[in-house]
Amino acid sequence: MKKIVLFGAGGFARETAYLIERINNVRAAYELLGFIVDDAYYRDGLEINGYPVLGTRQWLIAHKNEVVCTCAIGEPGPREAIQEELEQKGIQFETLISPDVELHSTVKVGAGSVIAHGVMMTVNIKIGKGVVINGCTTLGHDAEVGDYACVMGGCGLAGYVKIGRRVKIGGHAFIVPHITVEDDAVIAAGSAVFAKVKRERRVLGNPARRFEL
Repeated sequence: MKKIVLFGAGGFARETAYLIERINNVRAAYELLGFIVDDAYYRDGLEINGYPVLGTRQWLIAHKNEVVCTCAIGEPGPREAIQEELEQKGIQFETLISPDVELHSTVKVGAGSVIAHGVMMTVNIKIGKGVVINGCTTLGHDAEVGDYACVMGGCGLAGYVKIGRRVKIGGHAFIVPHITVEDDAVIAAGSAVFAKVKRERRVLGNPARRFEL
């Protein structure tokens, strides 16, 4: 049984703790020790859903030979910064996959990714490191999801879709086959994407069109 800690203590961290509990209901894989936060959020005695906040990243570095870590922060940018920095300091990042997700032998998933309950994937799919794929999302054959992308619940990524690094895809969005979404783009919830989305562009609607906040 691996000892694991979660970096972060917000809503997604609580969901990730629940994912670990579900994994353990099927097989005793992890001992969840608690949460790690940055200095500004830490105080003695803090507990979240029955698990303690253990300390800051200094605690994690000090215990790097004893534990594995998953970054449970939803935002792609901060998640990338945390995982990249801590990997350089020798922290091992653990991939968490819900026990109800079937993985074909041709599916590749990078370190530190989180794949939630009800996700459906077929064959020849590549998922980068530090990726979050939330519940009830579907990925078609040959889809690719770049490092630190975040796909919210109920999305559909059709065959040969290519998602770049740090892309954010809102809930129940759908991307038709062979579409590329470049790095740092944002697809709003419920959008239907029929054309390439360029780097850092935000799109919304059906069909999805560019918008600015």
